[in-house]
Amino acid sequence: MAEVAAGALIAEQVVATGIETAAVVAVASPTQPLKFSLSQLSKVASTNTSANSLARSNHTLTSIGDKTYMFGGEGPDGKLCPTDVHIITLPIKKPTDIKHHEYPPFPLQDAETGRTLIPTPRSQHAACARDKYLIVHGGRDTQGKPIEEENCLWLWDTEKLVWTRLHSETQIGKAMTPRFGHSIFVDEQQDFLVLHGGHAPSELQHKLVHDVDAPLSNPDLPTETETWLFDFTSDSWTALPRAPAPPVAAAYVDTTLYTISRTDSPFSVVVNYLHLLHSPTEREKPGALVWKTLSMPTNPLTPGPRPRDGGALVPLNLGHGRQYLIYMFGCDEPKPDHPESAGFYSDIWSLQLPSHGLSAAKLKDKIRETLPGLDSGELSWAEVELVAAEQMVPEGKVHPGPRAFFGADSCLDGKGVVLWGGVNAKGEREDDGWVLSLAYGHADNDRWE
Repeated sequence: MAEVAAGALIAEQVVATGIETAAVVAVASPTQPLKFSLSQLSKVASTNTSANSLARSNHTLTSIGDKTYMFGGEGPDGKLCPTDVHIITLPIKKPTDIKHHEYPPFPLQDAETGRTLIPTPRSQHAACARDKYLIVHGGRDTQGKPIEEENCLWLWDTEKLVWTRLHSETQIGKAMTPRFGHSIFVDEQQDFLVLHGGHAPSELQHKLVHDVDAPLSNPDLPTETETWLFDFTSDSWTALPRAPAPPVAAAYVDTTLYTISRTDSPFSVVVNYLHLLHSPTEREKPGALVWKTLSMPTNPLTPGPRPRDGGALVPLNLGHGRQYLIYMFGCDEPKPDHPESAGFYSDIWSLQLPSHGLSAAKLKDKIRETLPGLDSGELSWAEVELVAAEQMVPEGKVHPGPRAFFGADSCLDGKGVVLWGGVNAKGEREDDGWVLSLAYGHADNDRWE
């Protein structure tokens, strides 16, 4: 009823001001829930060996243009996958348009050290894109330990199809420990990389084992809350303020790092965010970088997702200044004495992000905030409504089903999400891919979602 009343009020203002009728519909329409469709990608034929199978978990999926790059992870037998890079060209019109290429590593040697420039097999690593490069950092080795690589970044040139190794130093007085289960993101405008979270041996243990001379930054704080910034110009890492709590998921949108954390209550979810500002000068000011925390109840009156392991938090850009975070799938944290107790999720949620600048979304939010019974919807959750899509894959499924530890990234120019693989509720590794896209025709296209 509030939306109807608001529409009538706006219509009255439109008559007086001469605003186009379409604007009435746009402003009166709620920003959520979003309507999406799920399309299964056609199966990709691979070799018979499990090592080369596309059935995997704890891998990464990184989109560059209309292609997505799969790297690392664990195969059906639980062993680490080879360091081949799998390129999947996403369909333009229908899921059967998928193309797959597999590129084994091309060994090159460092002229100074003589080392072979190929990353070792790994899982639970972090990956992101920078221009034409796939960037990989960290991960677990065959023994499940963090890979020791001296703060290096691996860059795979998607045009020349070769690896390069970028080694760098940390700021004086800070030690950056090897880790896995973390996240990395590139800020394309300012050309820096942000690293957040991860599991690792304690900093003290790392110093004792490797005889590191740098003093402890803080021996009582875990690496799970660490945040680092890598400057591509100076080739150096700088420690940023620690997060209030360890993340279960993270994403980066418009100079802001967002994380989701657990709480002691099963009926709430916490969103932490750190605005990294727009220049080094701003960031270097004392107290300029401060984490903010928003605790949200999750109940029938204020619905929201439960924090979970192995889910994906992916940015979505619908245009007109409207952006969301998509939080999907995952599983409960297993109990140490009952690892099979973890419940799996198949739900998909959207978090509306604050609108900025001179955009249609910002204008709509400002108007809705002034109307009785309405709000902008900023930083609010809503469960995504799935609309049936035409099934184009023979004998395909209509939904991925509950799963966790899959690879995912944005696609379709930021208006969709692509995912591949993962572990299902039976403990099996999946070998299929899916695209989550706006259900145009059902979701009021161009209503400034």
